[in-house]
Amino acid sequence: MDVIWNLTRICPWDCAICCVTALHACETTKIYLKRRQKDYGQELGLAEKMQVLKDLCDEGFDIDFSGGDPLYYNEDLQVVEQATMWLPAGKISVSMTGIELTDRKIELLKKVKDVEFTIDSLPNVKNFARPEGYHLGTVLALRQCINAGVRTRAITVLYPLTMKESNLRAVYQLLCELGAPEWELLRFYAVGKAKHLSRLVPSREDYLNTMALLRSFRGPTKIFFQHSLRMLEGNGVCPAVHKSLGILPDGSVSACAWAINTQVQPISEHFMLGKVPEHKIRDIITAAKKRIEFQIEAHESRIITWLDKQRMPKKE
Repeated sequence: MDVIWNLTRICPWDCAICCVTALHACETTKIYLKRRQKDYGQELGLAEKMQVLKDLCDEGFDIDFSGGDPLYYNEDLQVVEQATMWLPAGKISVSMTGIELTDRKIELLKKVKDVEFTIDSLPNVKNFARPEGYHLGTVLALRQCINAGVRTRAITVLYPLTMKESNLRAVYQLLCELGAPEWELLRFYAVGKAKHLSRLVPSREDYLNTMALLRSFRGPTKIFFQHSLRMLEGNGVCPAVHKSLGILPDGSVSACAWAINTQVQPISEHFMLGKVPEHKIRDIITAAKKRIEFQIEAHESRIITWLDKQRMPKKE
């Protein structure tokens, strides 16, 4: 089981397409925001996070720590550090931003399977989806991690601006020059802050054409595609519940890590499975697998299917 755990909603960047509708923080607001999230029950406390971590580790699950930025706060850094003591490195991933990449963080990242940084375009390209400086921070972080021997993976979300051939070739050339071992392409989900950007969702044909183009690229950086992209080619089934799930900052468990509304809750009751640490993760999964909707194989991403239905005209 692969668990994508959003430790916090808070992030030092304010991206227009953030799927978790992250709360933008800076040095003067980060402590206040963290305290407020906990006071309102919107984020677990450190003791609760450690309890959830122990549960996941006892099950031997793979964990992808995400956010927000999962290493922006010292307490979340402690959670990931503890994970490296309870799980082998091959079961831990971290999806983060490149801000404040301290020596302590670098030493921690050497103990995990891989570290993911998002780069949708080059630093000098104006991109509505990412704030100014975001991609420069990513490039600097990639270079620092690669030079330190941290296994990295670059991530690019596919939407019209990023799917231009010139953009894809430029990003790939940069990654090859940096020595990035892997580049993963993700589908665009109109959720979170991108809820009202469904017009940017590429067509199936556009996705397939882009994938064909990317497969023609030659270089040392390995290119691969997110499961929901591979499913467009008829490969595989939706992993929700059976192979993966998401945990949100307040402990809510979602059948799909991308099925998130603007309040950082499962986007509908269909995806809400339960809550940790109130309930054991094994009990939550066992109950979910008994639900009829998760007993049927889905050959399209369940969240994509749900979003498509929401966009369909309502019958009179």
